[in-house]
Amino acid sequence: MSVKINEFPSSKEIQRVNALKQYHKLYDTSEQLSILKLHELIKKQYKNLADLVYLAHGIPARITEVYGDFVLGDVERLVIQAPAGASEDDQAWVEGVVYENDLKERMSDFAEDQSEFGFVVLLGYKDDENQYHMMSVPADQYFPQSDGSVVFITYRKDPANPTSKKLLAHTQHYQKGNGNVFIEHQAWRCNQTGVVIEAYPLEAMSALVGRTLVESETLDIDEIPVRQIDNGRRSKEGYGKSDYADIVPQLAEINERSTQVATQFLKNMDAKLAIPASSLEEDEEEGSTKVKHSEAFILESKEDPMPQYIINTNPLLNDAREHILSMMKFIEFMTGIPMWALTRTAAPQSVESLRIQLFPAMRKTSKKRAKLRRGVLDMLRIGAKMTSSSEELQKNDCIIKFSDALPVDEQVQVNVEAQKITSGISSRHSSLKRIENIDDEAADEELARIKNEDAIAGLGSVGSAPTL
Repeated sequence: MSVKINEFPSSKEIQRVNALKQYHKLYDTSEQLSILKLHELIKKQYKNLADLVYLAHGIPARITEVYGDFVLGDVERLVIQAPAGASEDDQAWVEGVVYENDLKERMSDFAEDQSEFGFVVLLGYKDDENQYHMMSVPADQYFPQSDGSVVFITYRKDPANPTSKKLLAHTQHYQKGNGNVFIEHQAWRCNQTGVVIEAYPLEAMSALVGRTLVESETLDIDEIPVRQIDNGRRSKEGYGKSDYADIVPQLAEINERSTQVATQFLKNMDAKLAIPASSLEEDEEEGSTKVKHSEAFILESKEDPMPQYIINTNPLLNDAREHILSMMKFIEFMTGIPMWALTRTAAPQSVESLRIQLFPAMRKTSKKRAKLRRGVLDMLRIGAKMTSSSEELQKNDCIIKFSDALPVDEQVQVNVEAQKITSGISSRHSSLKRIENIDDEAADEELARIKNEDAIAGLGSVGSAPTL
């Protein structure tokens, strides 16, 4: 039993959850100040911290969104189908799962969680109509155990004491035994840190979650329907690494230097005017001195100084801008995400140039896709077991093909394929599949249409005299 009073979640697990929450606050631009902080020297320039001008940048969100787009590619060209040679029923089952789960469209969502938190967790289940569903579980609700089992925990406010920081929790413990998978449901009261401290009635928790909870469920499958899809290599802690992990100091520096520059602008953009004493007048009632209301200042003698604005000519402002750009370049180096819109004068002029400059991002995208493909294929195979589908789907992987993540220069692609056909290293059938991203059946149909059109076009030359 992994869920133990006063021991679950462990301090190490709570520390991991706190790290995940910090990553999410970096993604949420409005929360960055609470994580990246701000130097006291800058804060002291504001009498009231409520007036603080803090410039947060949506760089983490942009990194995650770019990789979500890169991994998905062109959704219209994304292929998810049954294994080659599968029956029509098997193909229909796969198409049904893809449709019911919006699986193609959600690939980018999976990839964004993978980027933000360092991993994404997929959970499979079936409904009362034997329809298979695949969902992503929030990373902070997922607790894999050393014995191979998995615990999911969901916190809820106590309806009897909604203002209390002590929460209620529902745990689902997935574990294998005797060739089956068992799900143990339990309900708990928790302390302020989320650690379970005493049991709570399961019937009362059922009312909170909106469904009847039983103490134990049995799934007639031999593997837990959960897959953790990491972002690159798994660390010694057992998880992939967030795309934000290595750039937190640079994010803090960019925000702080930008805030410092903005503060200087706020203080100095409304420049002060230096004027001669002759432009001042005494206010006898208030006992103060004020500037005469005039569009022109009349100098009474040549010795009077010329009125002029006092401006801040601090040369370090330009250095600060260069420093910010250097931090952006480092972030580009660490993440592979291009920053040329901010750090360079011009973007690449051609698709091939774009490919060269985006090579690091493409390599990283390929690794993300490989991990995601493996996880989704496993979930489809497990789904076939849960719904008692054919042995073919239970034992063999389906097919997932992503499109090119970057725009394709169709003229270059066609020329390359034409050279392959001419040189005899590729068939027209294979070239057509690569260019149009279609399967064998569609390629056969297209080639048949081409052959038919060629035959019709050739009828006009039947009566032509041979060339001597």
